[in-house]
Amino acid sequence: MGVIGGGVTIPVALVGSVALLLVLLRYVSIRLSPLDQDNIKEVSMVKTLNARTRVFLSSVFESIWAAGVGGVVGHLLL
Repeated sequence: MGVIGGGVTIPVALVGSVALLLVLLRYVSIRLSPLDQDNIKEVSMVKTLNARTRVFLSSVFESIWAAGVGGVVGHLLL
């Protein structure tokens, strides 16, 4: 069973696998980030801007991915 549209079939298992992979990658990235609240140090502006840019771009990517998965699931329900 898959999504059929424009001659392209996307297996449901593939969509689920990709979703699971991205959730696991997100979990790993959160677990690996240092959360040392007791050891607060000053960070340079360049590092701060780089970190904020990386967070912003990953959020944009996740939003685009979620919209794409929502579109695929919407086609499954029709």
